[in-house]
Amino acid sequence: MVAEKLERVGGRIVMIDVLRGIALAGILLLHHVEHFDFYRRPDHRPDWLVPIDQWVWDNAFGFISGKAFALFCLLFGLSYWIIYERTGARGERYFFRHFWRMALLAGFGALHVVFFRGDILIMYAVLGLPLVFTRWMHRWVVLGLGLVLIINPLNVYVIATYLNGDGLYDFRLSYPQTGMGQFLLGDSFWELAKANFLYGFEATLVWSWNVGRMFTIPGLFLLGVYMGMTRCLTEGRLRFWCVVFGLGVLCWLATDLVGHAWVEQIEVRRERRVIGSIVDIYEKLSVLAIGLSAFVVTWRHNAGRVRLGWLASYGRMGLTNYILMSVIGASLYYGWGLGWYRYCGSTVSLLIGVGALLLQMGISVLWLRTFKQGPLETIWRIATWGRGR
Repeated sequence: MVAEKLERVGGRIVMIDVLRGIALAGILLLHHVEHFDFYRRPDHRPDWLVPIDQWVWDNAFGFISGKAFALFCLLFGLSYWIIYERTGARGERYFFRHFWRMALLAGFGALHVVFFRGDILIMYAVLGLPLVFTRWMHRWVVLGLGLVLIINPLNVYVIATYLNGDGLYDFRLSYPQTGMGQFLLGDSFWELAKANFLYGFEATLVWSWNVGRMFTIPGLFLLGVYMGMTRCLTEGRLRFWCVVFGLGVLCWLATDLVGHAWVEQIEVRRERRVIGSIVDIYEKLSVLAIGLSAFVVTWRHNAGRVRLGWLASYGRMGLTNYILMSVIGASLYYGWGLGWYRYCGSTVSLLIGVGALLLQMGISVLWLRTFKQGPLETIWRIATWGRGR
C-alpha cells in the first residue's frame, strides 16, 4: 500500500484511513511525552538534557495537543455517516443497531480504562448516541449545530459577561482528590486498574468538562457528519478547502493576537487561566483547519499518490491501535511495569514514542496482509452485525 490512489481500496477510502493514522500518531506521541497522564519529572537525567526536555514538551503540546484529538473526533462523525449510508444501501435499518454499536464501544472503553484512565471511547460512545438523529436533519442544520457546539455558548457567555464587567463566571468543576500518584508509582497492576475505575476516569471526565470537550466533541462529530453528507472531503471542489485554509489562517492569527495582547495581560491568575483556556480552544481548532485543508488539497491534487501506506494501515486498525498504545505505554512507564518514568524525560519519551509508533505501524501492515480488519475491529463488527457480514 505504497502510493495509494484516491479511490476506494477494498471498499475503504484510503484518505480517511491516512487521516485517522495521522490523528492516532499524534495522540500516541503526545501520550508518550506525558507518560500517559503520569506527570512526574524523572529521577535520573543529565543536567544538559533539562532545557531540551522543556523545549520538546512545549513544542509537542504546541504542535499536537488538541489538534490530533479534534481530527479523531471529526473522523468519528464521518465514519458514522459512511456506515449509515452503506447500511441503507443494503436495504437495512441502522437506527437501533447504532445504540448497540455505541454500547459495544463503551465496553472497549472500559477495557481501555484498565490500563489508562484518560480513555475517550466511553465519552465517544455516549456523546455519539445522538448522531443517529442526523438522518432527519438537513445538512445545513447539521453544519450550523456543529458550529454552535464548537463555538460553545457557555464560552461566549463567560467572555461576554467578563467584558461587560459582570465578573468571571467560572464553569470549571473541582477535581476529585484521587491520590492517583500512589497507584501509578505502586507495583500493583490490579490496584491501579481499580483506582482508574474508581477515581481516575472521574478526573478525566472533570478535566474534559473544564476544557470544553463536552461541547467540542459532539460539535466535531456533527462537522464530520456534514463532511459525509456533502462528500466535501473526497469529492468536493478544492476551492472550498482553499477557503477553509484561508479562514483557518485568519482565525489562528486572530486568536494568537488576542492571546498575547489581551489574555496574557490579565492580572488575576484565575481569570487569565479561564479566559486563556477558552481562547486556546479556538486557536487549536484554527490550526486543525489549516492542517486538514492543506492535507486534503495536497492529497487530492496528487490524486492520492503519496507514500503513506503504513499510516493508512495504522489508521485502518484505529480501535486496536488506540488501545494497544496504552497497553504498551502503561507497561513502559507505570510502576507496575518497567517504571521508565524514573529515567525518561520528554526527549527520551518522544523517541520511545516514535519507536512504539513504528512498531504498531509494522504490526498493522503485517496483520492486514492476512486479515481484512484489526482484531478488535473484527470483534466489534461481528458483535454488531453478526457473522457472515
